[in-house]
Amino acid sequence: MFKNFNHYVWVVTSLFVWLALLSQSARADEWALVNTTDFRPVVAQAKKDGLPIAIYFNRVRCGACEKLKEEAILPMINNGLLDGYVHMVEIKVNAKDEVFYDFYGEETDGLFFQDLYNITTFPSIVFVNAEGDEIGHRMENSGAYDYVPAELTDLINQALVALGKPPKMKVPGAE
Repeated sequence: MFKNFNHYVWVVTSLFVWLALLSQSARADEWALVNTTDFRPVVAQAKKDGLPIAIYFNRVRCGACEKLKEEAILPMINNGLLDGYVHMVEIKVNAKDEVFYDFYGEETDGLFFQDLYNITTFPSIVFVNAEGDEIGHRMENSGAYDYVPAELTDLINQALVALGKPPKMKVPGAE
């Protein structure tokens, strides 16, 4: 019976470890920066929540874009620092064979958004309202990853003010 008990403990422990790892991977999937080709669901959520949309402009094979995302943006998403303040999505403007839908459901391509917001530098983050109008200031090609959370917080607060809401996001590290 003792041998069976040890086996039982091993099975139960293994099951708990497996479930813990599974829940972590599910949470990690939620932490990803959403690469969007259809702005309609984002617009609907932004209208419902009354929050700004932050569009992270990226390009296929853009090393600086991926580095900024990995070093600064994803850690903020991972820690829930953007929750309830902004809807952030990523768009790869030069993705081939991708069909995009703008804020009104019109079919277009990624370069349309690059032209619409006059994106000349990658990466860039543009803040817009639910109608797609640019609000606040934008962040362009920031390589100072340690300062991105504070800068992004300030820009999100500016976008909230542009929507007629009080700034409510606190600068990370500030008391």
